[in-house]
Amino acid sequence: MHEYRFQATPETVDALRRLRRAWAALFISERAIDIRLVDGTAVRIEVEAADIEDKFEAFRINACVQAGADVGMEDVVAFAKGGNDIVLFSGVTWSEPGAEVVGIELQPGAVMHFSGHPGQLSETAEVVCITTDAFVVASSIGAGLLVRTGLKPNTLQVVRDRETITAFLFERGYQSDA
Repeated sequence: MHEYRFQATPETVDALRRLRRAWAALFISERAIDIRLVDGTAVRIEVEAADIEDKFEAFRINACVQAGADVGMEDVVAFAKGGNDIVLFSGVTWSEPGAEVVGIELQPGAVMHFSGHPGQLSETAEVVCITTDAFVVASSIGAGLLVRTGLKPNTLQVVRDRETITAFLFERGYQSDA
C-alpha cells in the first residue's frame, strides 16, 4: 500500500480558527464559502485538489483570510456573538482493484476510488491519502454548520440540519468534552 497525506496547511488552520470570532455575513456557493467577520476580514473556504499518483486525485479543505471581502447577506445570527467552536476532521481517499470490491467486471487494470473516514478504509486498499475533508462550527447558542468536500470534485457540501450534523459527529467518533 502507498500512503500519502494531503491535510490542512497551517494557513488553512489559522484561517478556520478565525471562525471562532463573531460573524457578520455569509455567502455559500457550490465551490466556495465566504464568511465576513465583524472585524471586516473574511475567510474564504474552498476545496483544493492534488494529483497523488497517476489517475488518483485527493481533495482537502482549503481556507484563506481575505481583507474585507464583499459577501452576500445570509442569516448568521447564530454565529454573530462569537465564541464559536471549530473542529476539523480527517478523511481518507483510497483505490482498490475494481472487480474485487464490487463484484463487477471492469477493464483490466481498472481501479475504483472511494472516500470516507479513516474507520472505513479497506484492508485491500492500494493507494491511500489521508485528507482534511470536513469541519464543524458550533455556535455559542447551539447552532451548527458542517462543511465537507462534496461528492462532485472541487465542490463543498454545507449542512445546517442538527440531526445530520449529530449523525456526522457520531460516525466520525467525535465526543465533546462537555
